[in-house]
Amino acid sequence: MNTETALRPLIEARQVGKRFGSFVALKDVSATFYEGQVTAIVGPSGSGKSTFLRTLNRLEAHDSGEIVIDGITLNDNLKNLDAIRREVGMVFQSFNLFSHLSILRNLTLAPMRVRKMSRADAEAKAMSLLERVGLSSQAAKYPVQLSGGQQQRVAIARALAMDPKVLLFDEPTSALDPEMVNEVLAVMRELAYSGITMLVVTHEMGFAREVADRLIFFDEGVILEDTTPESFFSNPDHQRAQAFLSQVRHG
Repeated sequence: MNTETALRPLIEARQVGKRFGSFVALKDVSATFYEGQVTAIVGPSGSGKSTFLRTLNRLEAHDSGEIVIDGITLNDNLKNLDAIRREVGMVFQSFNLFSHLSILRNLTLAPMRVRKMSRADAEAKAMSLLERVGLSSQAAKYPVQLSGGQQQRVAIARALAMDPKVLLFDEPTSALDPEMVNEVLAVMRELAYSGITMLVVTHEMGFAREVADRLIFFDEGVILEDTTPESFFSNPDHQRAQAFLSQVRHG
């Protein structure tokens, strides 16, 4: 596992708070994520883990505290926001592909518009990424013609097409049929071993244990555990974490 002292801080969250009306979703959350690190973020439903992930590219605006990504402060400044979103890729639970565009066009759109790549370069890159996720034969199809697992692999390839410095995954397998989960996890496993920085909100405990360098456990809007997967699964510090693991194992 990578040692944090040898790595460059890529994301710094300092006392981040977020409310939805009277509900406090995040309570002064602080964490630093390092280049090349794979972090699994787990916790019960409603614990704040997905909200936290969504604040990191301002899909949810934080109400207090500070978020700095690769030296750029995340705020309402559109120039800053554009710069950050070019570097932060996101893979959603529900794929979010453009249904009216072919798979190839889904992958080339952002690199051509945002990175100003030529169509030829964008298409060559897209085909290389589709091959990487095992879908090069599907390039001319439309999302509706693909299975859920295939669509999620396309979504991962689309995020990679922008050469992001960090990839955020928000429950990437929770909308999939069980038989499709493994094909998506296999792609994510390969990415993790390739050295890309990843933050993964997940309920796939086997994946978290096997692939992550670091595991963060959220409960009621706070980070209760920030440790190694080995330590978390064998000897969690907090009773809430113990109860969560017990539920997961017997659920």
